[in-house]
Amino acid sequence: MDASPEPIIVSVTVLSQLFSYLKSRKVDIDAFLRSLDLDPEEVKLPDTYIPLETYLLIQDEAAEYVDDPYLGLHMGEFVEAGSWSILGYLMMNCKTLGEAFEKSARYHRIIGNLIEGDANLKLNKIKVTLVTPPHAPSMSRHCYEATISSSVRMMRTLTGVDISPLEVTFIYPEPDSRSEYERIFRCPVLFGQKTNSFTLALRDIFTPILYANPEMLQHFENYAQEFLAEMERKNEYARTVTKIILSKLDDEALSIKKVAKEMSVSVRTLQNRLKEEGVAFSDLLMDTRKQLAQKYLIENYSVEQITYLLGFSEPSVFRKAFKKWLGVTPREFREGSYSTMSRVAS
Repeated sequence: MDASPEPIIVSVTVLSQLFSYLKSRKVDIDAFLRSLDLDPEEVKLPDTYIPLETYLLIQDEAAEYVDDPYLGLHMGEFVEAGSWSILGYLMMNCKTLGEAFEKSARYHRIIGNLIEGDANLKLNKIKVTLVTPPHAPSMSRHCYEATISSSVRMMRTLTGVDISPLEVTFIYPEPDSRSEYERIFRCPVLFGQKTNSFTLALRDIFTPILYANPEMLQHFENYAQEFLAEMERKNEYARTVTKIILSKLDDEALSIKKVAKEMSVSVRTLQNRLKEEGVAFSDLLMDTRKQLAQKYLIENYSVEQITYLLGFSEPSVFRKAFKKWLGVTPREFREGSYSTMSRVAS
């Protein structure tokens, strides 16, 4: 194991779409967040990131709060350039939609690393497939629907042209009603497919952007490059510690003291550096084990093998830890891990 399963994070700016939608439903945003034991000020801090678990909690609970099974679709209708932070403004100043897509692919990490768009050209069509990291947890359909709905809305906003996909597909079963999908996408929508995706006509990528400005594009691209470089610097110690954890996961007695020695720093120095990056050693150890446990279960490793690989003393200890992490047993997770099917009905 020579690579770290990178922590999955989401920019708080993405939540602005959700909050705009909730406001349209007359929801007191601060009261809603407090009901989830979240501090509204921390969730709304500009240019910050929240753990994936927090983002999913807010999104899924919001759907329950306003009783909207199509929350992801509606959330996408409130996207603006600012909803995607620097990335949105960068795209807004591109010459064509195709160039905006290229910049989005290059700098998508600015708004998080949960979902990427993998574009493939075939004949006169471009199919964009939504891809998540291999260690990402199962997610409700709201995430995928919000991503595609936001993308379609952004295309229309940036170009001023009523662009619609040729086709949209989702991996989960068909919901009770198709009306909102048809209203928003204005194209055939297929369910129970192999991928979450949307397909565009090749000609659409040549559509001009309304506010194209080469000078502003260069300005925002420089800013985006500096922003990503700063992200890398901020997470230097967390990345190094995670790599060491990965190389020593089979050590049941792995501790911060051993990792600090490996890095030739004192325990106190390491604790302080991690604190500055907003993490703790215990959280990195737990998150790494949790993410790899899910990956290994999906890859059909036995519980006994995983117990050894992750440094647990015996299978019962691993099973207990896994149930605490995800609320399901390793067997239950394995049975439902290959798709989001098990969660879309909830």
